[in-house]
Amino acid sequence: MNVLQNLIALLNHLSPDSTYRNVCAGILENLEEAAGGTIYDIAEMTNSSRTTVWRMVQKMGYRSFSDFHYELKQAVRKYTHYNRILPADRCTSPEAIREVLLDQITDAIEAIRNNVDMDLLNRVADQIFQADKVSFYAPFHSSSVFSFQQNLAMTGVETVYYCLMPEMLEDSRALTEKSIVFANTIDHAETMDLTEVFENARKCGAKIYGIQSGKSKYEDYLECELVNEGAGGVLKGTAVFDIYFYLLSEIYRMKYID
Repeated sequence: MNVLQNLIALLNHLSPDSTYRNVCAGILENLEEAAGGTIYDIAEMTNSSRTTVWRMVQKMGYRSFSDFHYELKQAVRKYTHYNRILPADRCTSPEAIREVLLDQITDAIEAIRNNVDMDLLNRVADQIFQADKVSFYAPFHSSSVFSFQQNLAMTGVETVYYCLMPEMLEDSRALTEKSIVFANTIDHAETMDLTEVFENARKCGAKIYGIQSGKSKYEDYLECELVNEGAGGVLKGTAVFDIYFYLLSEIYRMKYID
């Protein structure tokens, strides 16, 4: 995940009275100032201490403030890239926005129809039923995964869903050969390096299934790639992710609950 996704994930994870939440919110509200300032400037800007800022950075999985600050500067410079869901050249009117949004949803449906191996999906559902734990690692929360987790819980399968690097790392060390990991392996220059997470999961013998956008350096760690939606935009990729897990969840429910 990129640094802005990381900040949002931590913001949503923390309690309303958390001092770290105030630091997250302060940085997000003052991105340019934070990107151009020092750790002391960020502490002053967010009415906190340098130690609090550093601990917040650690909670997101960065090994140093310099690593965090470098990625923050890159993200601010490319903010329209990170925060744009639809292509700018097609967002010329409300009606145009509606049409491009519908085009990407249609593309997502076609990607599911053409690229998802239903026999494999059926086998994955069976493997999940036999698993001792199912972990989801992704840069965002999805209602489709939450729905799936309800079905897993009903059949006694332990399940967790993590968006923050330290939580992924801790969980990956506690997996077993009966565990299954679903990892959103989107990979570009500005994302955090999840190699250690994948190494841990492989050492434990867990099965790792990937859902990704394009080619990824983590391919060698995967049992297989369940679906690759290919090019087509952020919204299409998100829609493919959601549709896939709604599909898997309903197949699992049909087989083991209903």
